[in-house]
Amino acid sequence: MAVDADRVLRWMTSAAAVLGLTLLLASCSAPADESPVSAREKLTSTIEESAAILGQVEWAEVGPADVGNCGDQPGERVNYNYWYNADPQPERDHAADARKMAEHWTALGMDVRVVESPSYVVYATGGPVEGLSFSTAPGNYYITGTSLCVPGDADELRKQDNG
Repeated sequence: MAVDADRVLRWMTSAAAVLGLTLLLASCSAPADESPVSAREKLTSTIEESAAILGQVEWAEVGPADVGNCGDQPGERVNYNYWYNADPQPERDHAADARKMAEHWTALGMDVRVVESPSYVVYATGGPVEGLSFSTAPGNYYITGTSLCVPGDADELRKQDNG
């Protein structure tokens, strides 16, 4: 699927704002046995499974899960951000899709909030990840999320990821 640069830039700006809000709304805690690998896998699988519940929408990974520092001291704790997007969905019922996403995330044990105007956006915190959001605006579908904050060093993990 081809992605134009303006659309990606608009999306990344919106995603950054949503992720910042999600991080402010959620606390940074994870089970003691959680690792960076398991946190990343839970985030990506939760987003991919969430996308699948809408059926017949062609989703694309914007990029691999991105590691960053979280917590008080850089180098001690990390989390991941991950983004999925789809082309515009003008034929779909955005309200029904937002309800499906909200119901799915509620079933995962997440606290969910739905915004209906100016477009449908679903925010969720807790459960298997720190936070998620699903947006139907500006006509494109996006799912973004942040993993739990777990012990780890983002610089070392980036080195490992990049070989």
